[in-house]
Order: sequence, then structure tokens, then C-alpha cells
Amino acid sequence: MKPIFRVAVIEVTRLLALAAGATSAFLLTAFSISLINIPYSLIYGPLPLEEWQVTALAVAIAVAPAVFVAYVPSFAASGFDIRLSARRLSQREKNLVAKVEKVLQARAEETGIKLPQIVWRVQDIGEINAMAYAHNRVCFTKGILHKYGDTQAGIERLAGVAAHEIGHLRNWDTRINMLLHYLTLPVNFGIGLANATINRIPIIGLIFTLATVVFRLPCDIAHFLNGSTSQFQEYQADRFAARLMNGVGLSEFLDELTHQDDRQGDTFTAWMMRSHPPTELRHDELAKTSN
Repeated sequence: MKPIFRVAVIEVTRLLALAAGATSAFLLTAFSISLINIPYSLIYGPLPLEEWQVTALAVAIAVAPAVFVAYVPSFAASGFDIRLSARRLSQREKNLVAKVEKVLQARAEETGIKLPQIVWRVQDIGEINAMAYAHNRVCFTKGILHKYGDTQAGIERLAGVAAHEIGHLRNWDTRINMLLHYLTLPVNFGIGLANATINRIPIIGLIFTLATVVFRLPCDIAHFLNGSTSQFQEYQADRFAARLMNGVGLSEFLDELTHQDDRQGDTFTAWMMRSHPPTELRHDELAKTSN
């Protein structure tokens, strides 16, 4: 698929995913307000609000977490640091990553590509990997830092991998994931509230349990839609890395990952579950962009 059509598919799918996530958040927020209103109305009487005001309140509460992190993304980034067990760099790691940054900056000046301000993190796991998240985080595993270490070839590989992750940041892949995560919070709260209250009532609880399942369905669809373009997003991040690094670093890293494509076999199910495209096809993409 041509890059322009790939980007179009990604953007349209994102809009649909965000709309579905917001719909689910609204439905379960409105449901939560109705549940809370039951004991309130028994004690104090009906809510002193018009129906449209209740709807507006439900919409505001439903999207409030996502809107907040959209304007204050550092809050979400810190939360993801904790969730992913990602820590700040040690002095030795800072020295190594500074050399990686120097390579990236030199390539950015040469190509005219503006790099975002990156906050670097490390995961204390032996897996050879890296990831981007929130609005400005690029995280190396300790395994990849130890594997490549402080050598010229190793620094180039780390720079190539980092360029790919920066591509995810530049393409807003990580921001969309962040927004969908925070749209899910009202959904989970509504389901938790229902399960703790009305869903416990025999027979009636079954009806409302089915209602919560239906209300959650748009949220599940949102995450499915977002995940359905993950391979396209990987290709686009590879294209950015290829433009920035001219294929240096990432291509060599992919060579070392080629054997992992065979771990789950070549079944249709394994192919459908891949979040990353086959390495050989990523090589083709890198070669086309670099040339």
C-alpha cells in the first residue's frame, strides 16, 4: 500500500476509534450518574438539573480525563512511567544515550528534520527492545543497552532504534494510545460501580449486566480499531527512521530480529495477531525510503 493511502487509513481509523471510545465513556458515565442519583433522590429528592444539563454533565465527565491529559501530557507520561516500571537513566546510561542523541541531532541537522524534546527512560528487563509512549518518552530496555554498549556500531543501532520510536511520537501513535487509555477510565469506573451495586441484584442485575456489556462494546471496538492499524503505524515509523538515519542502525537491528518472525509459526492466527509487520517487509520499506 502506498504511504499516502496508509496514512489516510490510519487517520480515519483513529477518528473512528476516538469516537467509539468517547461514546462508550459517555454511555457509562450517564449510567453511573443514574446509579448515583438513586440514593440521592431517595434522600434529597430529584437532581435540580434539566435533562440536557445532565447530558452535558455526562459528556463533560466522560471526556474530562482525555482532555486533561491532552493539555497536560506530562501527567499521563509520569503515570505511564509508573505503570511500565520505567525509570530515569543512571549516569552511565546518560553518557551512552548522550552519544545516541548526538548522532540523532547530527542527522536531524543534515536532513532538516526537527526532533521533539525527548525524555529518555529505561526498563530493567533483559529483553532487547525499545518503545515510545505518552507524548515524549522513549524507553530502552536494559537488555538492548547492554547488548550494544558503548561502541560506534552499537550507538548507530541504538540511534536507529530510537529514530523508529521517535517516529511513533512524531506520528501521534503514542498520543492516540494515551487518549484512548484515558477515555477508558470512565468506562471502567461505570462498570465497577454497576458491578458493586445494581448488578448484584438477582434477575434485575442480569439485565443491567447485559446493559454494561453493550455500553462497553464501543470501547472494545475502539481498541480493536486502533490495534488494527498497528502494522501500518510500524511502517510509518520505519519510514521516518529511514529518512532521518538513511537506513543506518535500524536495518542492522532488524537483521538481528529476523529469526523472531518464526517463533509463532506461519499460521493465519499468528499472522493476524502480529502487531509488527514481518521483518523482511520492513527491510523493503526501509530500502525504498532510503533510496
